[in-house]
Amino acid sequence: MWGQHLKKRGDWWHYFRHVPIDFQDLESKKTIAFSLRTRDVKEAKLRAEQITVDLNTKWNARLVQIQALGSTQLARKHHASRIIQEQAGFEPKDSDGLTDAELLTRLRRLILGGHTPVEQKAILGIVEPAEATGIQLNWEQALDRFWEHVADEVNKLTKDQRRTRWNTYKRSIEHFNQAVGEFDILKIERKHALQFRKWWVDRLGNDGMSANTANREIGSLRRIIAVNLDLMDLAQPNPFARIRLKEEVKIARVPITIEQVEALAAGEFQSDLHPDFQRLIRLLVNTGMRPTEAIGLELGDLHLDHEIPHVHVRRNSIRGLKTDHSERLLPLVGVSLKAAKELQNAGGWGKRAGKNMVAAADGRILSVQHFRSIVHR
Repeated sequence: MWGQHLKKRGDWWHYFRHVPIDFQDLESKKTIAFSLRTRDVKEAKLRAEQITVDLNTKWNARLVQIQALGSTQLARKHHASRIIQEQAGFEPKDSDGLTDAELLTRLRRLILGGHTPVEQKAILGIVEPAEATGIQLNWEQALDRFWEHVADEVNKLTKDQRRTRWNTYKRSIEHFNQAVGEFDILKIERKHALQFRKWWVDRLGNDGMSANTANREIGSLRRIIAVNLDLMDLAQPNPFARIRLKEEVKIARVPITIEQVEALAAGEFQSDLHPDFQRLIRLLVNTGMRPTEAIGLELGDLHLDHEIPHVHVRRNSIRGLKTDHSERLLPLVGVSLKAAKELQNAGGWGKRAGKNMVAAADGRILSVQHFRSIVHR
């Protein structure tokens, strides 16, 4: 078989394809045919396959834009119009902002064909500006649009990390609604952002609330609004710009003493802890891993049969890395090596893998950060 969309004319291979019905409105011709400039059938197949993928990608992208141009959401329609103008090689402008020369250039391009009627209107800038539409966008819609926009960022995170990140944004919105009220995000003013800041100031020190937590929530709201304004190509100022609380001076952690390490290794401070938590502590003693790194180890990260037994701290299916430089190999000795063997024999962390919480033997719930409070008693 020659391969899909291939025809041979003389000694040369050509790409030959009928435009699918779903995409025929996007092309002026019903058949696509051109030389692949090769006599080799294997090379022709590779080129034809890539061309097919590129065409399908282009057609589907154009369909999405055309569908957006027909949307009842005027901000989405306006945004799609500007993208189509850019793809056609023009600076995005509305019709009333075009000079006579620019309008003539765009009309000449349209005469050449290849654009649907709605694309023609978009290229000429004949779409109502989003600023004049009175569009409404609530927090739920804004968060969904934001989350879709940052998919390349959040997809690198583990499922548990994505859940934590999502909950941070959701909680920030809930606190804003509680402190200020439910607003269309495009109607939020500077005074509302300052009101939210004051709400946090009044609650500092209560229920573990801190300036750091407040700034994280303020930053979350600022970012959601910034992304949505950018998606709609709106120039209005971000009401949360430059708003933050002064954070308290962080007290440096006291280094763990040799006596404390020896006590941990000997099993002291551990009698009331679940065996999994004891194993976690012993993994940390000689490795210096972060608690979340240890609880995020997979069996494939344990290399106990190596000449030098070690763990590989890396990004895996359970967790990501705090920074790109956090990936490292750590040798295992003493109680940490014993703990790693126990973890391997147990088949891994099981349901605790990657979790930020570990249950104590008496039913209490302890975070992995509880380790610090244990060693500083």
